[in-house]
Amino acid sequence: MTNKNKYRSSKILTILLTVFCLALCLSFAELFSSLITTSGLSAIKDGEVKQSAFNLYAICLYQTDTQTLATENATLAKRQGGAGYIWQGDKFYVLASCYENEEDAKKVQQNLQENDTSCDIITLSFDAITISTTSTGQEKNILTESVQCFKNLYKQLYDLSVSIDTELLTDIQAKVSLSDITSNFKRTKSNFSALFNSQLTASILELKLSLESVEVILDELADYSSTETPYTSVVKYAYFEILGEYDELARAIQ
Repeated sequence: MTNKNKYRSSKILTILLTVFCLALCLSFAELFSSLITTSGLSAIKDGEVKQSAFNLYAICLYQTDTQTLATENATLAKRQGGAGYIWQGDKFYVLASCYENEEDAKKVQQNLQENDTSCDIITLSFDAITISTTSTGQEKNILTESVQCFKNLYKQLYDLSVSIDTELLTDIQAKVSLSDITSNFKRTKSNFSALFNSQLTASILELKLSLESVEVILDELADYSSTETPYTSVVKYAYFEILGEYDELARAIQ
């Protein structure tokens, strides 16, 4: 082979090797970019604590444009074992109780109507709460428990009210069960305070204030001793108050 041919072959080989290296580099770059993108998406997902949006179905005994009339009817509802909670939307709604399952609400409505009590079912819609966080492990678990405790407390107090209404528990026994519910909540709140009092972002601060309000609600429920209003009514009123706190929190951190 002549020197000229050797030079040409060497040049072609160099070009081929250069193209191959460029292609290899592009492949690695694309792969690396894909990994970064995937990792970034995972980080966003893993860096969030969330309570999903949910609906509840409330028995409404009275609705009016006037708060005074709503208050009068709320008093009557409480004496009959309903919550007598006034939920303010486009009107003032006097609520007796609420349910996760719409069919349960319909059964209660039918039972009330058969006993000559007029009522409607209204849907209470609660927005999702999402809090971004860099916390991991135990910190993230505590933050998750704190965000989700509102709905969990509703469920627990709902079950407690049903147990009283069906006479599975006396008022005294119900207070014993409430003590366990309250202790578990206070433990969650205490853990939250210990971990996040020095990390008060705007969302964390709103959550902290809401937890403090819930603690007051539970303490007042535990201390209730009057016989003027049935204890089941007070329990139902408390779970509506807690749902109200959740609703305000969801609006505050949107």
